[in-house]
Amino acid sequence: MTRNKIFLLACVLLAACKNEQAPAPVSGGLDCDAAHITTATVFATIQANCTSRGCHPGGFSPAVADFSTEARLKAYINTNRAVFEARVTGPQADMPQSMSFPALSQGLKDSIACWIAKGLPDQ
Repeated sequence: MTRNKIFLLACVLLAACKNEQAPAPVSGGLDCDAAHITTATVFATIQANCTSRGCHPGGFSPAVADFSTEARLKAYINTNRAVFEARVTGPQADMPQSMSFPALSQGLKDSIACWIAKGLPDQ
């Protein structure tokens, strides 16, 4: 009797899992070709993790890394792309690094990297 219940439960679980319910995972991270990531999306992430914590709000040190507006964030990346990628999206990225804040998730890093790779699109 127990064997029949287990078999029936397995059949129900298998029938409930359909391909259209969830996309297949993308090997190697986010599919940049399919992702639609805008400046507003990235800027919201930067505000939550970089400017609101007092690290890059503009107006004082580090003045060169002023992320207080979308325009300043984009200007910094355009001027210092390699540094930004190494510190924020790269495999050894260490931001945010102060006051025991958690590191950015791999999903956030991948999203920011895709946004940069696509030329920092606003739309």
